Amino acid sequence: MSHDNPEIGKFLDLLGNSTRRRILESLTNEPKYFIQLSKEIGVSQQAVLKHLFLLENFGLIESFKAKSNLAAPDRKYFQLNRSVYLSIGITGNSMEIKMENIKGPNKIRSKNNMAIESKEVSIKKDKEITDILKNTKHKLELLAKRMQELEDEKIHLLKEKQQILEITHQVIRESLEEDLARRILYSNLISREIIDIEELSEILNTREKEIKIVVKSLEDRFSVDLI
Repeated sequence: MSHDNPEIGKFLDLLGNSTRRRILESLTNEPKYFIQLSKEIGVSQQAVLKHLFLLENFGLIESFKAKSNLAAPDRKYFQLNRSVYLSIGITGNSMEIKMENIKGPNKIRSKNNMAIESKEVSIKKDKEITDILKNTKHKLELLAKRMQELEDEKIHLLKEKQQILEITHQVIRESLEEDLARRILYSNLISREIIDIEELSEILNTREKEIKIVVKSLEDRFSVDLI
């Protein structure tokens, strides 16, 4: 079950705010300090700081201090701290929300200034930069094409899943009059792991005693193991 994951709920709440989405989008390019973000997205500095606090508290971003290029006091910069893939699927017979962490290379940041460097990145000549840009563009286009192919395949599988569930749900509706019995079977169908009575009680917001009775009746009637 994906809907009972508290982290997903918090993540969706964070993304529900357009200002926070714009902040995250901006930080995908490079680390920035809050005054930069305030000017870029057209929101007051106080509001930006509030949103940055929420995003940092959740672990999506992190802060660090770096020297300014203008010989000014050290600035506090913010950068993305986590790569996350969120997918939401709502069909006529199921709803699935998945959040997966994407592990990648460590972030690059400079402790001395914001001319970000690493062992692999150094000052390049214009010709070298041009080649890098062209090569990167080509690779990204190939990746985008492959990702779209996978998305198309996923949509096809979701349609097939919906058709299977529609038939099965109809059989359940026609065979069982009791609402709780139907809800137990619906939950059992979409669960990838065996659910115990306690978890099922929480999901269905029903007392464990009632669920035990109905589960036993269903198992005896259909000769299946539900728990």
